[in-house]
This record gives sequence, structure tokens and C-alpha cells, in this order.
Amino acid sequence: MRTLLLLLSLSLPLADAVGAGVEESSWLRSENEHVREGNAKLKAGDAKAALSAYDRAARELPSEGGVHLDRGLALLKSGQLPQAREALRLATQPPAAKPVRADAYYDLGNAFYKEADTSAGADDHEQAQKSFREAADAFKQALRLRPGDRNAAWNFELAQRRIREQEQKQKEKQEQQKQDEQKDQQNQDQQNQDQQNQDQQNQDQQKQDQQKQDQQKQDQQKQDQPKPDQQQQDQQEQQPNQPDEQQPTPLPREAERALDALDDTSDNLERLRAAQRAARERREPEKDW
Repeated sequence: MRTLLLLLSLSLPLADAVGAGVEESSWLRSENEHVREGNAKLKAGDAKAALSAYDRAARELPSEGGVHLDRGLALLKSGQLPQAREALRLATQPPAAKPVRADAYYDLGNAFYKEADTSAGADDHEQAQKSFREAADAFKQALRLRPGDRNAAWNFELAQRRIREQEQKQKEKQEQQKQDEQKDQQNQDQQNQDQQNQDQQNQDQQKQDQQKQDQQKQDQQKQDQPKPDQQQQDQQEQQPNQPDEQQPTPLPREAERALDALDDTSDNLERLRAAQRAARERREPEKDW
């Protein structure tokens, strides 16, 4: 699989190439020492010094698209992507020459592509899609200005692929988030159910403990109550001098003797009756006493 082609559009800044042919250039009417200094610094790999020189050139030539393109290249190499995009956008505007605008769109596409790649690496698929679309639009504009640019065509196709890739990853991420949310909800529901069950068990246990305590209290009260016999005995012990109303009052001695005599008379009377019955039946009298 091919990688992104040509991070920068030219090995040398475009302003330097155009400045070499001053008479043929319609957009750069005279050489600029700051541009020349910036080109030398950028070629030597000192992007910071080159940017400083290009800034001075931009103050002297604010309407020159080539100078803004050079600034954008220096900013890209220094990693200042937002500032690079702004400089390159200025370079895409008329009255910049068509080649300058084509290169500016191409480098602008590279800036957006690099930013999108960073977002994709951070799993920010929504922002990555947005930046890849910006990159694709910039490459498309470069192709319109320079239809035969194979690098711009390839980078445009590559940006389109990355857009579809990020759409799919975003869809998968959303589905995964939905599943995670459902799983979290299920876990929360289960925790709530477990808590309710635990609360019910605690209530049942408390109820059982209360019933047990009540039963123990009743048993203790029963044990503390005296038995009927014991209670009567206790009452008798508490009142020893009170007469027993159920016991009969003893009779005088003369009355007891009269009752004994009456008992003897009754016995003699029964013996006489038995003898009379035996005489009538001509048999020995039976003792029925």
C-alpha cells in the first residue's frame, strides 16, 4: 500500500523558484532579500529561522501569494498546523498565480491530512472524518488547477479511503458504546435487585428476631408466674391464722355418742328383718350386713 506522497509540494519554496526569473514572473516584480534568506534557512533545515525571514517578507509583500505559501511550508515543517493552514489559505486566494494556488491547495490538503491522522490515532473518529474531508476538498481543488498532478490525485483517493474507514470505525465505536451502556444498565439493574433482595432478607431477619424475642419474653413471664398449688400454698403461708372454711366444725361429744347409738339401732333392725325373711322361706338367714 502506498503512503502519503510528498508532504511538501516542492523541494524548494515556490517563491525562490519564481524569484529566479524576475522578468518572466508576473506576480513577483522584484527579488526580496527576506525571501531569499528564508529559502536558504529552510533548505538548511532551520524552519524557525526561515519562518522569521518569511514573516519579514510578508510584511513587505502582504499581497504576494508566494510569500504566504513559503510561510505555510515553514509552519508545516515546524509542526504548527493551524497557523500553516491559515497561511496556505491566503496563498490559495487570487490574485496569486495559478501554479501558486495549486501548490497551496496541495499543501493545505497535506496539512489537513496530517491533522486527521492525529485525530484518528486518538480514536476521535468524528474529528478525523472532518479533517479528512477538508483534505480531500483541498486535493480536489489542486487537481482542478493542475489536472495532471498524479500526487494530488493519489492523495485525494487516499483521503477518501480514510473517510470511509473512519466512518466505519465511528459506527463500530457507537455500537460498542451502546452495548456498554446496555451492559452497564443491566449491571445497575442487577445491583438494584440484589440490594432489594438484601433489604428484604434483612427485614425478614429482623422480623424473625423480634418474634423470637417476643416468644422468649412470654416464656419468661410464664416461668415467673407461680403455679396454682404453689400460689394457694403461698397464700396459706401468707395467712396462717385464718380458719379453713372448707373443714367441718367438730361436733360436741354428746352428739357423737347419740349418732353412734343410732348406727347400732340401725344394725339391729337389719338383723331382725333378715331373720324374718329366712323364716318365711324356711332357709338359713343370709347375712346381708
